Amino acid sequence: IRNVTKDLGFSVELPLQPDPAGTIIKLDNDRVVGVWLMPNNQSEGKLEDFLIRLIPDVDINACWQHACQATQEARRLGAKFSELDTVKANVHTWLAWQETTGLPFGTAIKAAYFSHDTPEALAFVAWFKELFYGY
Repeated sequence: IRNVTKDLGFSVELPLQPDPAGTIIKLDNDRVVGVWLMPNNQSEGKLEDFLIRLIPDVDINACWQHACQATQEARRLGAKFSELDTVKANVHTWLAWQETTGLPFGTAIKAAYFSHDTPEALAFVAWFKELFYGY
């Protein structure tokens, strides 16, 4: 991301390490660059790693654990997803078991399948608001 901003001619460099609260850099021409590295600006992962942190506590020890076991069993039986995509398979399996099955992530968030008030969700929303409404 730092190289891309350099290649685009931005005069401000992004920091070497992302801000845990999300990186926001104001450029010299009233433009803003915002960077949020999934899942939390500190850990390696994917969007799905962020979404796991939004699964309601009531479900994390029930259907979520079963979804993870089911995807592992499916992989043992020959399912073709890679080990790196296990987290994606787990989340999509869990979503397949909701009242409306297989919703896309955004729709599942709107349907309240994911919690909106976890520390991770609140940190992301605070960064988003600052990026798009704070300047």
